[in-house]
Amino acid sequence: MCEYTYSNGKKCRRKPLKGSKYCSLHIPFEEGELLYGEKIKYIKRRAFERALERGIRHFEGVQLYDVVILNKEFDYPIIFKNSRIKRIIIASSRLKSLTLIETVVDYLIVADSQVDFLYINGGSAYGISICSVSFSSSILIRNSSVRYVMINSTEFVPKEVTAEEEFGEKGRMAGRIELSNLKDVRRIALNSKYPLISKIAGELGIKLPLDKKRPVKVHALNITGVNFDESPRFKRQVRVFINGFSGQLTFENLSIPGHVEIVNSRVRYPEFVHVTIHNNLVLRNTKLYSDENWNLAYLPNLLAELNVYGFIVIENCQFNNPYLAEVFYRIARTTWEGSGDKENADEYYYLEMLARRKRVIQHYRRGPKTLRKTFKLLEVLFEFLFADLTCKYGTDWKRPVFLWLSLVIFAFPLFYALTNSVTPVSSLMDYVYFSIVTATTLGYGDLHPIGIGKVIASIEAIFGMFMWAVFLTVFARKYMR
Repeated sequence: MCEYTYSNGKKCRRKPLKGSKYCSLHIPFEEGELLYGEKIKYIKRRAFERALERGIRHFEGVQLYDVVILNKEFDYPIIFKNSRIKRIIIASSRLKSLTLIETVVDYLIVADSQVDFLYINGGSAYGISICSVSFSSSILIRNSSVRYVMINSTEFVPKEVTAEEEFGEKGRMAGRIELSNLKDVRRIALNSKYPLISKIAGELGIKLPLDKKRPVKVHALNITGVNFDESPRFKRQVRVFINGFSGQLTFENLSIPGHVEIVNSRVRYPEFVHVTIHNNLVLRNTKLYSDENWNLAYLPNLLAELNVYGFIVIENCQFNNPYLAEVFYRIARTTWEGSGDKENADEYYYLEMLARRKRVIQHYRRGPKTLRKTFKLLEVLFEFLFADLTCKYGTDWKRPVFLWLSLVIFAFPLFYALTNSVTPVSSLMDYVYFSIVTATTLGYGDLHPIGIGKVIASIEAIFGMFMWAVFLTVFARKYMR
């Protein structure tokens, strides 16, 4: 009998290989290569395939070179415990579940397959790649040392309504991808290129469907307590790359020595809890969703929970409610202000104020109309006319100049000419001259308004003084701070 002893105290009953005290599954790599050379790879692979054919589903302490499962269906879980495996490749297959406990794997590749439940706990892996996979329960990778995690075109396909869903419980386990308490991580990526998969597939002579591109659709993606590789050569790289993702996103207890990018995604309830990003956070072509209860519970704390040493870049993003947009633009503004880049800080300040104005409008439009709500909406209208339309909340000095020239040189002279309300006039240029003199409050007296022109001239004089004040204030803010 094989001399390997399981964790329950029983010994393996398989026949040992000739010249060894261990069977073909448990013989160490070094001993097998010493006795059989390269042939040991075939012996181990064949022994594993026969074990699967006999219905064995639990493998403990095995040492295998390649575990390749192609075009297979297993209605029972496959479990590896306390094992060492060079490569696990599952393609075009359907598995009830795949579990790795305290197992060391160089590469784990699951492609074009249906795996209801994937669970990895303990052990280590150089690379884990999940490509074009559908699952009906969860994908959990916990308490392991993993260098690279790649998840592409993966989708949650529910089979039945869980008890938690029947009672309206949102914090369900089904439909969850969880990466928690990992260490030595160099990169976590969704829908990213991973050329090493093609290389491994070519070595084994199999074809993997790597050209399929679909969003990663799940209920929730949780990245929690991950310790990243602190090597200096990785600190300027993108450490977390999320592309084409749809679902709830949670970052918790993370210190990321690099960049984080979230692009082309539909993110629900983006939560950042005790998160530090040492470089930049980039949100691009992404839609973010939340509801009112979540806004009240999480958004007020976001500024304290998310610490970005670099910049926050928000490009072509959409928010389903203005409060969510206001908070994200405010955090982005503070990162640019901290670096002294006032131009970009002004851009995010303007977007923040637009979102704030929309939030106020939505709030006071709800419910029955009252006098107080009417005054608040009029206040918002005043803010739009005198703060946004004139100077973009003090961020654009060119706008007051353009407004002043266009109204004083063209609009007001046209009003005077149409109403014939300035005298004495000998040419059209007299209307322009009178408009400039009125807007600058010089008042020479050679021309004077009559009739309705007195009202127009009064409005223009107030407008001219206001716009000069606006211009000087904005200009000083932009170039003399």
